[in-house]
Amino acid sequence: MKEHCLAALAFTVASTIALPASATVICEGTYELFNGQDTLTALPGEAPPNGAKAAALYNANRGAWLGQFMGKPKSEGLHEVKVSLCGRQFVLTQGSKQMLFLQSVMDESLYVAQDIGTDEAELTLRVVDHKIMVGSVSGKSHGFAFNMPVALDPRDVSMPDMKGCYDDLAPRDTPMEDRVTVDPTVRGEAIDIVAAKLGIPPAEAGRYISAAKTVAKTRQSDEGVTEILPGEPGCPVELTGVKTCRVYPPDTTTTVETNVLLDKDGRLLPVKAHTPEAPRVEVDDPTASDICAPSRTYPVAEQRLRFKFFAIDDAGINDVQAMLVDANTDIAQRAHYATGMQKGRRGMSEGVDEAYEAIGAPVTGRHN
Repeated sequence: MKEHCLAALAFTVASTIALPASATVICEGTYELFNGQDTLTALPGEAPPNGAKAAALYNANRGAWLGQFMGKPKSEGLHEVKVSLCGRQFVLTQGSKQMLFLQSVMDESLYVAQDIGTDEAELTLRVVDHKIMVGSVSGKSHGFAFNMPVALDPRDVSMPDMKGCYDDLAPRDTPMEDRVTVDPTVRGEAIDIVAAKLGIPPAEAGRYISAAKTVAKTRQSDEGVTEILPGEPGCPVELTGVKTCRVYPPDTTTTVETNVLLDKDGRLLPVKAHTPEAPRVEVDDPTASDICAPSRTYPVAEQRLRFKFFAIDDAGINDVQAMLVDANTDIAQRAHYATGMQKGRRGMSEGVDEAYEAIGAPVTGRHN
């Protein structure tokens, strides 16, 4: 029975990360299947006489696993993995032989083979990475429990067709009437000042600095909001039940925020252009979104450096805040608020100088 199961294993194994329309994707394509040391354990009360000794001798004379994981691995040749149902299942194929794997309901990273030719064993595979899969054939027969590790090593893989799998997660558009335009003059000055401070050539500023052109209206505070009575201009009496109307400030703001991303060594990374639909600052790396790509063009972002400019001439405010945050958690690591000593671009520049030095001047260079 065990031999039958191991023969089935020779053509079976592949795993994928479960994808109930969420974020994990299985890479499909060509893999090489390996199996390693299979072990026997004598089952108390079930194994034949001297079963424990037989199991020990058997285990002492077998191979080990792939590298540190499977010494002396045995290749079972190239296999093809075809993913379907948004990653909830895949088919492993070698020649005319096929085996279906279904995602576990209880564990999204675990896949179970549906037919390996025996009811006394089970072949399971777990996703360690999108394109690295490990598992085992295990079961019991004739008084012995047995286990054989297996692994799939990617050879030529790519992203599967996930069309429609993320429809429920599509970002909702923010109506433009709920957004405020950032003053283009102040925004341009802020970008120029940050670029000069961080050693970014003016022509490359848009490649490394993310700065929103519009921001969502904030109605959490009454600051700058006035109330008028029904019947006054802008507050019609037809609004049943309305006692007063609130008038918000103009649809332009002089508060500007710029962001750059840094790798673990403090080097600037290219960033994607800011959009209202995707406000999070991300590295502009085409290979980063392809989890099946052999490698990324750029390293991952470790920190985000934000400068926030508060240029409010009427209130005599021209301040700059610099903040260094974790790029993944957005938890602030260092921050400094510089109070502007004078109006205009010079005051903004002085604020950047002070705030940047106060948080440790973290930028060391940039990726091309």
